[in-house]
Amino acid sequence: MNIRKFEAFVRAVELGSLSKAAEELGYTQSGISHMMQSLEEEIGFSLMVRTSAGIQPNSEGEMLLPVIRQLLNSSETLEQYIAKIKGADTGRIRIAAYPSVATYWLPEIIRDFQKDYPKVEIQIIEMGSGAIEKLMEERQAELCIYAGGEGKNFEWVPLCRDRMLALVPPGHRLAGQRSVALEELAAEEFIMPMPDYDGEVRFILNKLERWPHILFSACSDYAIINMVTEGLGVSILSELLLRNYSHRAAALPMDPSQERVLGMGVPQVRTASPVTRNFMRYVERYVTEKSGAGGVLSRGTAE
Repeated sequence: MNIRKFEAFVRAVELGSLSKAAEELGYTQSGISHMMQSLEEEIGFSLMVRTSAGIQPNSEGEMLLPVIRQLLNSSETLEQYIAKIKGADTGRIRIAAYPSVATYWLPEIIRDFQKDYPKVEIQIIEMGSGAIEKLMEERQAELCIYAGGEGKNFEWVPLCRDRMLALVPPGHRLAGQRSVALEELAAEEFIMPMPDYDGEVRFILNKLERWPHILFSACSDYAIINMVTEGLGVSILSELLLRNYSHRAAALPMDPSQERVLGMGVPQVRTASPVTRNFMRYVERYVTEKSGAGGVLSRGTAE
């Protein structure tokens, strides 16, 4: 049943006049009369009688009035709650992200976001590329922030470029160079990220005629950094991670320069919840400010 019909009925009996109710609610006289007739046909009995004093509820109408008023109050509460969701005052957002993004981007972004929207629940899921894409495909996350989302089954918003750097032990023969030729890594013992975390590194190594010898694999970037620092081999990691994590190893740009494009993905921007779209704006603002302040990251060309 149309809630507006109940609203018109209540105002008509409160004002004692269909014409006054029509004027207040923005209907024509014939329009509100048709609404009342339609309402009575739907419920199966009459609700009002006409008297010399105007419109009054009959006995059935009197019985229903308290219930209808309660229904209208509930409807108003529902509309207010919907309005809050539309304004992103409340809700939940699940974010799948690289550990480096979760560690170095999201705390500051969430801090600023929560100042404006303290009732929004945020869940962070740290994963590698394959797991993030699976999560997005299964709609178990509203938003992802990682690299390599082009051509995937969600809308992709590039944010910035992040250089990939060669990481060599302190005192290593390459440590004093300004940059490392990619071919020079082929002769080194290499510490490789585990599958699902190795997409960008694998892409770079595939440019070589032959891969370096993979001595160890680790899914933790921090474990790789510490293994390199202890002289167990060399590796390739992102500047976002290496610039923010204290270590003694040498992080060097590669020649030719290698980079990844960090971005965010959402199933559909048009159908994303207001809270998700709002959070995306905070991410974009954060990246713009960090890039503009001379941070590690340079803005991508597609925005």
